[in-house]
Amino acid sequence: MFTDVLTSAGVVVGIFLVKVTGTLVLDPIVALIVAANITWTGFRLLQETSSALLDAALPKKEIDAIKSIFDEYKDRDIQFHALRTRTAGIRRFVSFHVLVPGSWTVQQGHDLCEAIELAIVRVLPSTHVTTHLEPVEDPVSWEDLELERSSNQQMQDMK
Repeated sequence: MFTDVLTSAGVVVGIFLVKVTGTLVLDPIVALIVAANITWTGFRLLQETSSALLDAALPKKEIDAIKSIFDEYKDRDIQFHALRTRTAGIRRFVSFHVLVPGSWTVQQGHDLCEAIELAIVRVLPSTHVTTHLEPVEDPVSWEDLELERSSNQQMQDMK
């Protein structure tokens, strides 16, 4: 909207300058300045709208906030890995693995994951949190740090 005002003002200024000075070259110069402003505004709009359409990782400040929540649990022999974050529009998505002692009950693990998810949502509203609970002693728990396990590993897991 403001670009429309500037464009209209530029046209008026260009006509006014030509009328007052009689210098015809001022009109195309003003037109080029107006065109540059329209192009710049269009570029900024494309940047803003495309970032809302494309997934991106959370900003470092928000990732650090998540990691500080993790730090609160490290003294309880709880570990975390495979933290993945993304934004899509105004929504945040966070997933990670929670490694707990294998002797824990399902209820203990579930309660812990719920508490951590709630803590993250309190710090980062509009966040969808997904946790994956694993026993810290199981070597397989440490093989899935990447987005996907290798196809050989997947075949072995299916046996």
